[in-house]
Parts: sequence; structure tokens; C-alpha cells
Amino acid sequence: MVYAAPVEVCSRCPLKSQCTSTTRRFVQRHLHGGALQRMNARATTEAMRLGRYTVERPFAMLKYVIFGHPRFLLRGRAGSQVEIGLASLAYNLKTMINFLGAHELAVALT
Repeated sequence: MVYAAPVEVCSRCPLKSQCTSTTRRFVQRHLHGGALQRMNARATTEAMRLGRYTVERPFAMLKYVIFGHPRFLLRGRAGSQVEIGLASLAYNLKTMINFLGAHELAVALT
């Protein structure tokens, strides 16, 4: 978004000489600038470390253990969505079997 001060407001401003040499001042700001600033403020070292533990390990497991290689076999958006959906399902089932055990998971699913 581009903001422009009206000429009459800009010309009476005591800081105009520090701001611009033109008759008006134009300020460019991203449409979602406030959200971007809040997001950058939350991106602390601790948050990055937590994200590394909670997201990157399952993603690596999907890519290298379940897929067997780092590329999708199917092409296109629909194919890759199906493939990642099946891989995510396999990962979640494997995690639940390790957590509950195969018999308890079967009982819980029935």
C-alpha cells in the first residue's frame, strides 16, 4: 500500500526538511505489515528450536524412510497431495503403533 500525505499537511510539518525534498511524502507499507512484524517478533531461537524438533523430524522420516527417496513419484498437484497424504497416514499409524502397541491401536480403532 502507498500512503501519501496531503500537500497542505505535509507542507506545514516541522520535520518536512528531514523527510523529503518534494511537495509530498509517499510511504510504502506492505498490506500485511503488522502481521509480518508480529511473525518476525515470534521467530526467536527457542521457537526455531521447537519447530526443528516438532516438524523437521517427521518431514525427514516421510522423505527418506517412508518414500525411500526425496522426490514424489506422482506428478502434478493432485498426485503429490495423494502421495503426501498416504505417507502422512503411514507415519501417523506407525507412531501410534509405537505409542500404544498394535493390539491396543486395533482395539481403539474398532
